[in-house]
Parts: sequence; C-alpha cells; structure tokens
Amino acid sequence: MNDFEQAVLNWIADHSGSAELAQQIAAATLKKRDFMGTGCFLYLDAPQNLPPIAADVRPECPHVHSPMLMDGAGCSLFLRDGRLHYLEIYARGGFMPDNLTEWEFAPESA
Repeated sequence: MNDFEQAVLNWIADHSGSAELAQQIAAATLKKRDFMGTGCFLYLDAPQNLPPIAADVRPECPHVHSPMLMDGAGCSLFLRDGRLHYLEIYARGGFMPDNLTEWEFAPESA
C-alpha cells in the first residue's frame, strides 16, 4: 500500500470505535490492488487469529480533500464474515492519480 492508502485505513481505524477493526487494520496486508483511473480497490487480508469484527460495526470513512483532485474523493471499507475484505477509494469527479501525495481528511458529513 502507498502512504495515502495506509493513511485512509489508519483514519478509519481511529474513527470507527471498534477495537477488532483497528486490530485487523493494523495487521492488514495487501492481497491485490486494482487501479481504475478514477480510484482503486484494495483487497485486504488480516491474520485469521485476530478476533472478528462485530456484524453491527459500520466503518467510518473519511472524505478526502486534495489539490490533486477536482472534487475530492470518498472511501468505503467493506467487511465479509467479520474480516476485512476491500477498501474502495473513488474520485468524486475527474480522475485520481495512482499515488496521491497531498491530502487532508474530514468526516464524511463535513
């Protein structure tokens, strides 16, 4: 993962209120990365010995502000059976660089 992608995951871990989610994010490895030009999909893997994430956990994902993006970007973290599955990062207009180097995060509602 690049620095931006890791920062997104760290922000989610810090803002979602789930110790299990934070543990899996801290230990996550990247299985596959698909860059689409307007965003990317990061397929994640976390050690099976970590506790599962409760079914009612809804990851809090940031809005991304960047001079490198026309209208910012959004993120969604998907879980499957109590495990990390994939992170989607998507531009909200225009294209997204393969490696964003300037960014700030804000809560989605801000």
